[in-house]
Amino acid sequence: MTKIITSVVLSVFLITGCRFSAQKDKKDEGSRENDTYEYFVAPVGPENPRNSEADIIELKDGSLLLGWTDFYEGDAADHGPARIVGKISTDGGRNWGEKYTLIENDGGRNVMEVNFMRLKSDDIAIFYCRKETQSTDCRVMMQTSSDEGKTWGNPKQLSPSGNYTGLTNGRSIRLRTGRILLETWVDNHDDEASCYCLITDDEGETWRTSEYVKPAGGGCWENVCIELKDGKVLMLLRTQLGSQYKCISSDGGETWSEPVPTVLTGSAAPAALTRVPKTGDILVIWTHNPDAITRAPDAPGYGRRNPLTSAISKDEGETWENFKNLEELPDDAWAYPAVTWVDSRALVTYFNYKGGLSLKLKSLPATWFYE
Repeated sequence: MTKIITSVVLSVFLITGCRFSAQKDKKDEGSRENDTYEYFVAPVGPENPRNSEADIIELKDGSLLLGWTDFYEGDAADHGPARIVGKISTDGGRNWGEKYTLIENDGGRNVMEVNFMRLKSDDIAIFYCRKETQSTDCRVMMQTSSDEGKTWGNPKQLSPSGNYTGLTNGRSIRLRTGRILLETWVDNHDDEASCYCLITDDEGETWRTSEYVKPAGGGCWENVCIELKDGKVLMLLRTQLGSQYKCISSDGGETWSEPVPTVLTGSAAPAALTRVPKTGDILVIWTHNPDAITRAPDAPGYGRRNPLTSAISKDEGETWENFKNLEELPDDAWAYPAVTWVDSRALVTYFNYKGGLSLKLKSLPATWFYE
């Protein structure tokens, strides 16, 4: 009888313990899904004056590859010596392995601006800039990896030599048709800077250019695109006109409507566009200086990249709501955001200015943007 009672008690204990453990695991999982964490994933150091312009891609095994521009000499200027490096995370972005080189500096100045894209072949494409000179020759490049980012090869130049053609990090989109758009801009350092897209319908084998576009009031740079639910494409443009401008393509990025201003006021800096997985709403993150549109260019604070703000559009970019600041400390500034979704969590990268240009990672649940 004692053995039977003991067995029953032990069974109850094990069942209760299993239930408690399952409830605890579920609670921990829920807490882990909904918490927020942030840190400098690539801080500057004595021999590393700048870490900036990042992108993240999920690998086949569920791990994450973070790539960014690693400036290894100089004073952190845009044309300083830099290579593209990477790190791997196996826990959703909380911790990262050792840094290793993705693309070595083979340009006259540097290589920078990381953009990842998974191809239909399952290879990963990386698009980036190769700067040959400080301000007159920058080329859009592509390489591919068949071993999940360990090695890269088959370099291809996508833009002509002798022009200053740029990319911005965290771009490149695939439309529902399979077409890839690579957001590109050309700048001859005057008011005629224009944006366009490089287009491929054969997975990067051949490329052509879309129509060039710029606002009537000045130039534009560092564009970003997102496909709308009706198949049109929305493009935001960085300008010096006080806000992000927008234009629409009805033919898969071939031609564009006349750019018009949006309520996304701010200083001249690029935005990030993405779609929230569970809701389908569009999320934008940009440098939101509300006074930039009213201040004179020589006024104090004009052009300051502060705060870094997010907003939600529930009507495909027509209107924006839920304005929230990711960063707003008055003595700092932030720029070049990019977003990668891991389930219902947004991994947002950008760099700050105080104490050197360090790369920051902020992990936010989708619900944060609606609160």
